[in-house]
Amino acid sequence: MDCQVGVVNCDPANISSATEAGSEDDLYYDDFLRNSRFIIQRILIPIVCILGIIVNSLTILVFSQRRLRTSTNIYLRALAAFDLIYLTSVFALSFYRYNYHHPYFLYYQPYGLFITDFASNTSVWLTAAFTIERFFVVSNPMKILKYASTQVAQRIVVLVAAVCFVCTLSTVFENRVVHVHSNTTNATTLELHPTALGSNQIYMRFISTFSAIFFVLIPFVTIATLNCFLVKSIRLARNIREHLSPAHVASEIRTTFILVVVVVMFLVCQGPTATIMIVSLFVQLDNSLYRGINNIFNLLVAINACSNFFLYVGLSVKFRQTFLGLLFSRINAKLLPRSFRDQHEAGRRKSYGAGGALTNGGHHHAGAGTYQGGPHGCHRTYAL
Repeated sequence: MDCQVGVVNCDPANISSATEAGSEDDLYYDDFLRNSRFIIQRILIPIVCILGIIVNSLTILVFSQRRLRTSTNIYLRALAAFDLIYLTSVFALSFYRYNYHHPYFLYYQPYGLFITDFASNTSVWLTAAFTIERFFVVSNPMKILKYASTQVAQRIVVLVAAVCFVCTLSTVFENRVVHVHSNTTNATTLELHPTALGSNQIYMRFISTFSAIFFVLIPFVTIATLNCFLVKSIRLARNIREHLSPAHVASEIRTTFILVVVVVMFLVCQGPTATIMIVSLFVQLDNSLYRGINNIFNLLVAINACSNFFLYVGLSVKFRQTFLGLLFSRINAKLLPRSFRDQHEAGRRKSYGAGGALTNGGHHHAGAGTYQGGPHGCHRTYAL
């Protein structure tokens, strides 16, 4: 029988062909997911995470120095700390893809997913918070003590972390480990099953929409918009800062350049994950395809989390000199060439003012836009 609906022919032969094509797609997506798990979860993720754990630990060490205690560095240190937590949790979760992982590892999974989401969401909102602070400081340079104090920065870090913790906490209760007994093999295995909460379609729809809006759409729009205004505001603020030295003006330009680089890195690495989260609210993707793509995008997020240290070292002379100063202070100076010791000592004297904080060419001024110890931290919108 020919049962046409519009221009679609629904005879059995066509239905059979469509079913075969769908099966081929399913097999292709399953292979894609399997390959992405092997290449990304078992090979690339551990490498990126181990590297990121090391370099973020070094970043925290640099920003923990007393002479670098500024509002900017409070944010940068917190962002590096949450990057470290994120990478550590992702590294632990990657062991699930190895065949020899311990069965009781499943008990960690719900908590590991929560820690990963909590650290990632906190990093994103710290990025937005820091961007807002920088925008107000550059737009109102005369109110720097009001907007850019270490006390305000510490309170905002604690507030952001607390809010993200509460908003992400339900993740722990979405899955549970159950004992499944097989009558065929007479063996009991552990499996991760969704709880009543995780099976509730209303809750899952709500939490997906809430996460896409609160942790993706709002902070991304804020970061992108304010940084566009920030570039313009720095130029307009020069009229207010004519009394500042030419070296400080040059530092403002350098700060803007590094800020643009950091924002581009943030959008390139975080943008795909944000896009698929929003798209998945309106388009039903094949489960294997969606999870395989997520593996790729999660790798980009991990790369972003471990790339900041290299941005600091490559783009900021002052961060590099501070890091080298800490490194070589633990090495016997006699082991270093004399020419290098003289060059390093000269750079150190030039980079630090009498107060100990990083300054611009010896001019001790903590004005808005001055790089105070290092570039941005997390996902990553920071003026250096």
